[in-house]
Amino acid sequence: MNYFESDMTLKIGCIVVLYNPDVPFLLHSINSVIDQVDCVFASDNSTEQFDSTFLSNMNVVYEKMPGNVGIAAAQNVGIRYFMEHHFTHIIFLDQDSNMENGLVKQLLTEMIYLESKSILVGGVGARPIHRESNKEYRGSAKPGRLIEPDITEVSELISSSSLFELKHYPEIGLLDEGLFIDGVDHEWCWRAKMLKGLRFFISEKAHLSHQVGEGDRFFLIRDVAIPTPFRSYYQFRNYFILLRRNYVPLYWKLSNGFKYFIKLFYYPLFVKPRMSYLKKMLLGILDGIFFRK
Repeated sequence: MNYFESDMTLKIGCIVVLYNPDVPFLLHSINSVIDQVDCVFASDNSTEQFDSTFLSNMNVVYEKMPGNVGIAAAQNVGIRYFMEHHFTHIIFLDQDSNMENGLVKQLLTEMIYLESKSILVGGVGARPIHRESNKEYRGSAKPGRLIEPDITEVSELISSSSLFELKHYPEIGLLDEGLFIDGVDHEWCWRAKMLKGLRFFISEKAHLSHQVGEGDRFFLIRDVAIPTPFRSYYQFRNYFILLRRNYVPLYWKLSNGFKYFIKLFYYPLFVKPRMSYLKKMLLGILDGIFFRK
């Protein structure tokens, strides 16, 4: 690691969850972060075989999961590894995302600055940038508030390119494996706020090239990210699961309830494969109401 060699007490690990990765993209992602952290841990949820030898050659700690156990369970394996090896911080990265040079250093600098002002920092993330349009992703229901010229306070962070201190996990708990994939990162942030009053921030100086879902389609007045039918199932299922939890923000419940109501009609009418979307969404609603895993 190059950035923090002067501080021997600081150890930062990166967790990457793999799922049938495009190897050239994955190689690019690993190369973008490997010199910014002390260790990269790859949890492999893949259902298809691929030659992972190159990861060992890059000194990446590689762990094959027993099938697709979900992003929360795979990330928890990495969190436990870094806790057992006495790391101080972790940062997450998607298998097809790339970190800017100096991104980890920037996030850590912002975290240390905020903590110096006696702020209970839960995590600091990068500003997501749409990979194709180069526009910023900002929450439409609650975009956050600027508390410093380049720091925005938000209610939650996406995991990719977000930095967290490991000392918080023993008290708050690990990621909710029952959610499997959708809302996992947000739920932890909300739980951390409820249990310890932690706050979350985005550094506007750090950027993440990112794409939500399978691409965007224009709907009514704006572009909308389109997930796969598989992901739609978890969105609907987890919405009804999280709806019952009192620490989940009311704005999220109301705004997502409205969006999912629209999607329930829009996807089967306008997005192929129409019947697959309808079946997955209805099944997600049933499983969410009855909390079936």
